[in-house]
Amino acid sequence: MAETNLKKNKNEGETKMFGEKKEEYSRKQGKNIEVWQSPKYIEAKNKAIELIESKKYGLTEGDFWILMNEAKTGKTMTYSGLIISHNGCLKINDNQENKINPGGFSVTTQGYNGSLIYTYQDDEVYEVGEVSKENCTNAYPYAMALKRCFDRAVLKKCKLAYAGVYSDSEAEEFAKKESEAEDDREEKINSTYATALINSIKNNMLDVSGADKEVLAKYGYEKVEDIKMKDYTKIVNEFKKRVE
Repeated sequence: MAETNLKKNKNEGETKMFGEKKEEYSRKQGKNIEVWQSPKYIEAKNKAIELIESKKYGLTEGDFWILMNEAKTGKTMTYSGLIISHNGCLKINDNQENKINPGGFSVTTQGYNGSLIYTYQDDEVYEVGEVSKENCTNAYPYAMALKRCFDRAVLKKCKLAYAGVYSDSEAEEFAKKESEAEDDREEKINSTYATALINSIKNNMLDVSGADKEVLAKYGYEKVEDIKMKDYTKIVNEFKKRVE
């Protein structure tokens, strides 16, 4: 356990790892903003911790880092996944019973829209690694395509791929896609809970036009529509106390 440098948050009882913080610095805004951990990140973290503690593959905390994206709203920095280094994938393969077979790779140089594609196949997995002008600026496209294919196959074999852990060979491309998906998710969640809060206020005939605005201000809000999911229950309860 000591080797993984696990830290416990005394207030929340959660395992802190991989350099997790409550706030992350936003380059766009020039300040720290609140962190939101997506369910996908939490699942990936739990699986990574499980493998590290098992010592099965010789992995350490240093083989991983957090994939994070700033939400379009600018209100949160999303922990959207976990990245493993190529060296981490090499460690896993070196300690697997059924290792990657070098003879299982083949290359296609005339893929869709000029893509370069490596494929790998054995009795357990079939995987591809693709590069094109749109997703790779590396000066060594063959090496990158092979690296992506190798890492994806390894992560499938050890089941990390199914827990939302991605290789650093494709982290940059994935970060853009994941950012857009999490932005949409955050907006939908906040919109849903804001609507629920408004309905609760109406149903309980609560007044937010006067003194009750102090409740919103207490949690850093000016309008009901801006309330985040994590503060929903606390704010509703405070409104209810004022009319009891």
